[in-house]
Amino acid sequence: MLKPGSASVTNQRLRVFYEPCRLPIRLGVTGGARVFIPQDIGGLPKDETTMAEMFEERGYATGMIGKWHLGINEETSTDGAHLPSRRGFQYVGVNLPFTNVWECDTTKTMFPDGPNGTKCFLYDGDELVQQPMIFDDMTQNLVDDFKFFIHQRKAEPTRPFFFYFSFPHVHSAQFANNQFLGSSMRGLYGDNINEMAWAVGEVLDTLRASGMAENTLVILMSDHGPHAELCLNGGSTAGLKGGKSNSYEGGFRIPFVAWQPGTVPAGRVSHEVISSMDIFRTFKEKLPCPEADEDKEDVVLDGANIWAELKGTRPKGTFDLMSKRPIIYYCNTHLMAIRLGKFKVHYKTSPIFRNGTYEGTKQMCPGGKPLDDWYVSQKCPEEHLISHDPPLVYNVAIDPYESYPLVDDDRVTQIRAQASRKILEHRMSITPVKQQLGHFNASVMPCCNPPSCICNKLKKRPFTLLNSPTTSPRSDRFQRALRRAMLEKEELNWSDQEYDQLE
Repeated sequence: MLKPGSASVTNQRLRVFYEPCRLPIRLGVTGGARVFIPQDIGGLPKDETTMAEMFEERGYATGMIGKWHLGINEETSTDGAHLPSRRGFQYVGVNLPFTNVWECDTTKTMFPDGPNGTKCFLYDGDELVQQPMIFDDMTQNLVDDFKFFIHQRKAEPTRPFFFYFSFPHVHSAQFANNQFLGSSMRGLYGDNINEMAWAVGEVLDTLRASGMAENTLVILMSDHGPHAELCLNGGSTAGLKGGKSNSYEGGFRIPFVAWQPGTVPAGRVSHEVISSMDIFRTFKEKLPCPEADEDKEDVVLDGANIWAELKGTRPKGTFDLMSKRPIIYYCNTHLMAIRLGKFKVHYKTSPIFRNGTYEGTKQMCPGGKPLDDWYVSQKCPEEHLISHDPPLVYNVAIDPYESYPLVDDDRVTQIRAQASRKILEHRMSITPVKQQLGHFNASVMPCCNPPSCICNKLKKRPFTLLNSPTTSPRSDRFQRALRRAMLEKEELNWSDQEYDQLE
């Protein structure tokens, strides 16, 4: 979120690699079984400018909380060489420098031996404070740290800010505190979403209460589609093919919502293709700073300026962004597909979980419960890929489910030719870089109280010490949201009982 700012609501897609402004293949972030696991000595390249660094150079106050996952340590278990405080964030509250993986499950229903402290730990700023991490008050602590950052803005009321709230929710290990547990008809997955939705509401209410809402642009988005291999715990693509880890629309088409009362036209929808990489380029161009950029090497930016989409001034039904840049779909180092306006051209596809190309779907989801945190084809080895010659072409504006490839004709030939030209231009812009993943050193793994690597040193959050009446999730707003969710669940249960009686 940014202050000051101006925007219009847009809605649709795209996955990109967390916070940087360029494709992972340009950064050397390819090839690993997982991204920046705790024993990795690599991280986001230090010469790569982050959003926070760009805003900091322009005088913004910067802050972040939540999932980081861009590297931790480089030489020792405590050097924090890749932590967010080293990448432009002046304030860092509660954060997960790795991520929230399967082994972090504290319910023991999915991972009976969990939680695994070597993968599941929590930092407060640069300090390791929980190992393994505890989910009970995590969402509340994240919200409180955001409120504390906003409270600090009162001392600098004219200074703009950039804040990155990175939710660890609806990931491999899911959680809900006592107030939300059992609040959803979708089980723990739905409980987790309800808890996250409450947190989003708290963010917006805090901005309203502080008088900052009209001058603050809030953007809500995800980084990929649902993890289909987690069965009922993996989310839904609403019928789109594929999911996380592949190049179909189910893996990339995600919500992108902008909010700013008085500036963002309520309810406006754009069907343009938006990327989080576009955000970096947009605000870099809106906030020119020659002094900050003069000594930096020019690099290829993969995003486009989307200011017209954020302002709501671009005519509806157009795909003008495609003339500025295509969307390139990668799996690892494999270029899988390209999006050109309404059309998507698949050169390669990978097996996916729910369409019959993988035979073990039922065995891996007994009763809808996942047996493991896995992917049908995560690293996309060559033997998993299906090459298409000629490439498949879909009009995803009218066939978002990618069910009916277009029949060969002159128009399809022209689309393939245009795609080939764009891909050639793209490949000519790729330069070799040092690989950041897969360089392991066990001595850099975070460990509090060695050799046990067990601790809970998380302190009461600074904002709670201010004794604000809005710090507790038992606020009126919380109770209203919880009652509404419980009523919905009770209504469904009542209908089920009535149906049973009719039987």
